[in-house]
Amino acid sequence: MSESSAKKATSGVFARTSSGLVRTVGTFDTFYYCLAMIALPIGFLNLAALVFYPGASYILATVLAIVGSVLMGLTYALFSAIYPRSGAEYVPLSRATHPIVGFVGSFSTVFWLIFYTGVAPAYAASFGWAPLFTVLGLQMGSEGLINLGFWFDSPVGWFVVGTAIILLIALTLYRGMALYFKLQRWLYSIALGGFIVLLIVLALGASGVFDFQASFDGYAGSGAYEGLLAAAAETGAELNPASSGQMTLFFMIWPAFALLFAVWSTSFSGEVKDVTRGQLIAIPTAQIIGGILLILLGVFGLGAIGGEALRAFGWVGMLSPESLPLPIYPWITTLASIMADNILLTIIIQVSALLLMILTAAVDAIYATRGMLAWGIDGLAPSWLGEVSERYHTPKNAILVTAGLAITLLALYSFSGWLTVIAAQVPMGIVLGLMAIAAAIFPYLKRDVFEGSPASFKVAGIPLMTITGVLGAIVMAWVVYRTFVDEVFGANAPASLILMVGAFVVAVIWYFVARAVRSRQGVDLDARFEEIPIE
Repeated sequence: MSESSAKKATSGVFARTSSGLVRTVGTFDTFYYCLAMIALPIGFLNLAALVFYPGASYILATVLAIVGSVLMGLTYALFSAIYPRSGAEYVPLSRATHPIVGFVGSFSTVFWLIFYTGVAPAYAASFGWAPLFTVLGLQMGSEGLINLGFWFDSPVGWFVVGTAIILLIALTLYRGMALYFKLQRWLYSIALGGFIVLLIVLALGASGVFDFQASFDGYAGSGAYEGLLAAAAETGAELNPASSGQMTLFFMIWPAFALLFAVWSTSFSGEVKDVTRGQLIAIPTAQIIGGILLILLGVFGLGAIGGEALRAFGWVGMLSPESLPLPIYPWITTLASIMADNILLTIIIQVSALLLMILTAAVDAIYATRGMLAWGIDGLAPSWLGEVSERYHTPKNAILVTAGLAITLLALYSFSGWLTVIAAQVPMGIVLGLMAIAAAIFPYLKRDVFEGSPASFKVAGIPLMTITGVLGAIVMAWVVYRTFVDEVFGANAPASLILMVGAFVVAVIWYFVARAVRSRQGVDLDARFEEIPIE
C-alpha cells in the first residue's frame, strides 16, 4: 500500500476506528477452510454425472479445472493482499471499480451462500445420513435402519436435522473464530481421514482385493449387476463411449464447481494473521491438493467399480432411482461400502461424507456474515449489521441474520419443492469473473496503490495479477457460459434464473435506497469508498 493510501485508511470518515475483529486465523486454518469450501463430496456427484457427458475424461476435466481454479486463486490472493479486509469481493470491487459493482456482486454471493448454508445440511442427508443407515441396514439385515435412512432424506428429516446443524454452526461462529477453527481442525481431520480410507478401499477394489460385482450381486441377487447395466443401456445410457475432447470441456464445469470457491477464504482476510502470505499459500495449495484428491477419487473409483457400472448407476440412480435393485444412492461412497461389505468401513466412509457436507455449511456461513459486516461498516446496510461482539470479536447480528435466513430457506427447500432445482454457479461465476477483470486492470488504474502493495509481483514486466486476472476471466467466461447452457447441471432451470436475476435486481435497488438514506443522514458514502475500511 502506498503512503498516501495508508493515510487515507486512517483519516477518520468511519464512525469508529476498529471493526472489532481480531487477527487470530493462521495459514493452516485458512488452508483447511479452503479445503472445506472445495466440498469434496461434490466429487461423488461428479462421478454420478459423468454418464451424461459421453466420452468425457474425468481426469483431464479435473486437471483443467485445477489450472483454471489456481489462476482465480492467485488472483484473489493478490487482490486480498492489497485490500486485507474481511468481505471477499466486496472490498476490492467497491474500491477498485465502483461501489455499486462491489455491493451488487457481494449481495448476490451472500444470498447464494446463505442459501447453501441452509440446504447443505439437507444435502448431507443424501451424501451422509441416508447412505449411512441404508447401507448399514443392508449389511445388518435391519429394515428399521433402512427406513431411518429414508427418514433422514425426507422433507421432515431435512428440516429437523438441518435446523439443528444451522443453530450449532451459528452458536460456534458467535463464540469466536478461535473456537470455530479449533473445531474445524479436528472435524476436518477426521473427515479427511475417512476420505483417505475411501480412497484406500477403492484402490483395493481396483487392484482386485475387493470385487464389486460379486458384492453387489450378493446383496441384490445373482445377475443384478448385469441387469442394471442392461437396463441403463436400454434406456439410452452410453456405457462405453469413445473419448471426446468436447465432452471433456463440457464436463469441466463439475469439478470447477468444487475447486473454484476456495477463493472465499478472502471473506475473513481481516482476521488472518499473515494476510499478505497466508491467502497466497492457502488458496492455491488447497485447490491443488483438493484437485489431486478428486483425481484419485476418479482413478480409483473407475478402477474399482468400473466405468460401465459407474455410468449405469449414475444414469439409473439420477433418472429413475426407484429402478435400482437396492435402496441405495449412486454415490461412489455408497458403492464402495457395498463393495467392501464391512460395517466399520461403512461407518467411517459415510461419517466422513457427512462431516464434509456439514463443514461446507459452516464455511458458507462465514462468508455471508463477513459480507454483511462489511456492508454495515460502510453504511450500505443498517449499522447494527456491522456490530461486533466485544467479548467474542464476532459479527453477532450478521450471524443471527444468516442463521434465520438459512433456516427459512431450508424450510422452503424442504417443504415447497420449488428450491430443489436451484444451482447458483452462474451468478457466483459472474462475480468471480468481475473480480478477475478488476484485478487485471487494477495495476494500471491505481498504479500507485499497486506499486506500493505486497501484490506488486511482475513477470516480464507485466503485473502477475494482470496475467492471472486475464486468464482467470477467460476461464470464468467459459464456466459461466457452459453452466448456463448445460441442461444437466440445472443452473438454467426457471427457479435458478428467477433467483439469479432477482438477487441482482434487489441488490441494485438496495444500493440506491441505502445511498439516499445515508445522504439524508449526512453521511458521505463516496468519501468512505475512497478509503480502505477500518480493520
